[in-house]
Formats: sequence, structure tokens, C-alpha cells
Amino acid sequence: MKRLLLAWLAGTGLLLRAQDPAASADIDEAFRLAGVRLMLDALPSHVNEMTAAAVAQLPREQRRQFEPLVKDVSLRFLEPDAFYRQLKTYFSRHYDASRMATFLALERTPVYRTMHRLEEAAETPAAHAARRRFELNLKADPPSATRVRIMQRLDEARNSTGLQVKIVIGIVNAMSAGMGAQMPADLETQSAAFTAKIQPVLAANVLNHNLFLYRNSDESTLEDYVAAAQQKDVLWFNRTLQAAILAVAAERSARAGEYIKTKVSQPAFN
Repeated sequence: MKRLLLAWLAGTGLLLRAQDPAASADIDEAFRLAGVRLMLDALPSHVNEMTAAAVAQLPREQRRQFEPLVKDVSLRFLEPDAFYRQLKTYFSRHYDASRMATFLALERTPVYRTMHRLEEAAETPAAHAARRRFELNLKADPPSATRVRIMQRLDEARNSTGLQVKIVIGIVNAMSAGMGAQMPADLETQSAAFTAKIQPVLAANVLNHNLFLYRNSDESTLEDYVAAAQQKDVLWFNRTLQAAILAVAAERSARAGEYIKTKVSQPAFN
């Protein structure tokens, strides 16, 4: 029976992927070049920020119940080390050596290396303060329409806003489930309207963030970066990575809902 199971696993490629050190090394290298670890380190604060922005769109009574939980849930259930391990496990199930080779080659090009340095530099405390100042000045010194369109195309290629919307909806749904009867009876029917309401809020956040990240890059370089992001093997990597992020986030959000059930009886959340 054991031999039959091993033969079946080998035939499906699952055993090979699980034991292939080259595939594991490629995934680690791709994650390193793509800044995945940096992204995961920043994920709790970013999710806290974007979930808070989304929750701010809710009626006051719902905000009063959700807001005390947002930061706690973000920090507790998006711990980077565990998230990375689960992410890599999921990604390994969808590993494609040919596509990965092309993706790694693109990640090593000068354009990608330059852009990733900018992305890494944006995660320091000083950069966070600079970003807040930059965004405050946008009304007085708006970007050109051409630059905005480039940033929107980059968002579309990466599906950054779409990913954020799905993460936020998952967390809000988990908090809602954890609160159970304390939430309004019609909250579920509000879901589509809530999604439609937060999508432009999160899209604006992504746009402003990208405008800050690449503020010193010329438009020719940005066009090259967008073109690279639209290549099929880069799209494959990003889709696979995002599917992995959403799968891990969904599992952790479900655990968050169970955790919240232990908190809702406390006076702070009544």
C-alpha cells in the first residue's frame, strides 16, 4: 500500500516537489529577489492600516465594535516567520521550473534591482514619515496624468488593490463571525456594498504609495517596469504568490474569528 501511495505521489509530481532541493532553493531565491520577506515583515502594519481605512467606511456603531480589534488581529495572526513557511509550502505545490527560471532572470535585471532597492528603502521609519509628508503635499503638487496612468497600470498588472480588498474583506468577515450576534443582522447583505465602497479607498492608498515609492524614477524606467510586470511568467509568479497569500490569510483569518469569540464578552468590545 505504501509503495502504491509513493508511486501515485511521484506520478502527480507532489513527491518530487516536496523533496526537490533545487525547487526549494529557487522559491527562496525568488522570494528574496521579489522582497517577499520584507513584504511579510511589513504586512501586519500594512494590513492594520488598510483595514482601519476600510472599517472607517462603516457606520459608527460597527466601527466602534471593529476598531479595537483591528491592530490585535493584524499583529497576532500575520506573524511573518510562520506566514513565510506556509507561503512557501503553498507555492511549492504550484512550482513550474521553466516559468520560475524566466522570472528569476527578470528579477536580476537592472530595472528590477533598482525598483526593489526603492521598495526596500521605503520600509524604514524615516521613509514612513517622508511618505506621510509626501501624501500631504499631493494636493498642492499633484503628479502628472501620465504618471498616474503608469502607476494604475502597475497596480493592474500586480493586482495590488485586488489583493488588498480580498485580505481586508477576509479579516472583516472573520471579525464579524467572531462577534456573532453582536453584529447587525443585515451585515451580510451589506457585503457587496462594503466591497464597492472600500475598493476606491484602497486603490487610492495603493496609488499614493506607488507615487511615493517611485517618485524619483523617470517615466521611461517606470514604463519598462510595467512592461516587465506584464510578462506572462511574472504574472504567473504574482498570481501564484497572491493565491498563496490569500490561502494562508484565509486560514489565519478563520483562527482570528475563533480568537475574537473569546474577546467579545469583555467590556471593551461590548
